[in-house]
Amino acid sequence: MRLRGGMMGRVLIGGVGYRWFGDRSFGLLAGDALAELDWPPGVEVEDLGYGALHVALDLAAADPPYQRVVLIAVTERGRAPGRLYRVRCDAAAPDAEQVQARLYEAAAGVVDLDHLLVIGRHFGALPDDVVAVELEPLPGSTGDGLSARTQALLPRAVELVRREALAPAHVPATGR
Repeated sequence: MRLRGGMMGRVLIGGVGYRWFGDRSFGLLAGDALAELDWPPGVEVEDLGYGALHVALDLAAADPPYQRVVLIAVTERGRAPGRLYRVRCDAAAPDAEQVQARLYEAAAGVVDLDHLLVIGRHFGALPDDVVAVELEPLPGSTGDGLSARTQALLPRAVELVRREALAPAHVPATGR
């Protein structure tokens, strides 16, 4: 992501999910593949599968802060299964009930993209420019590795995330 004057802004790419959980490991395995690529200065790839509250606190302490965050995860939203979806994440502050419910589950060890987004927004840990590449899961995939169908999506997901991480900065509408 280029800032004014051609300087690269700080970008975080984060895989979200669980390891060794079949297709639900997709976000972390994609993150592993992305970590193997060469990136310009200012682009970092991290495993964010360790809990939304801890991730939010780590992001809030980042110095300098990230200008863009690109997340990759498996997220069940009732869409066509086995497909990748690019989602620009809402920058609005979540309501108190939503934060409380997400904190409760995150404290119990649930790793979830939406938990990270809500808790991260609540603590001011996320920049306005957050994009997620989401895989709508296939039913019934368990075990150590990805299903063949999900494994076949991995190169495309890596390319989508790479393009998002290197794209020009998104300037949100201000409503003025």
